Amino acid sequence: MQITLDLPEDAFAKVDAVAKQESRSLGSVLTDLIRSMKTAPLPAFMSKPAPGHRFPVIAGKPVTQAELDRILEEDGLP
Repeated sequence: MQITLDLPEDAFAKVDAVAKQESRSLGSVLTDLIRSMKTAPLPAFMSKPAPGHRFPVIAGKPVTQAELDRILEEDGLP
C-alpha cells in the first residue's frame, strides 16, 4: 500500500540516514520500525466502556458536585 507521510525534518533525517547506511528504502526502514513497536495497554482513562455504559468506568472514589465546585473555586474558575 502506498501512502504519503508528512514527517518532521529531524525524523526524516534519521530514517533517511538509516536507509542510506543500510542500503534500504525509506519504506522498508519505517515498516521495520512500526513492526518492532510493542503494543502498550490502553491507560485506564482510554479503556473501553463496560457493558451497559456509554463511557469508560474508572475504579476509584466518586466525585461529588460539592467537590467539583470546591476545586473550581480553588482554581478561580466559575
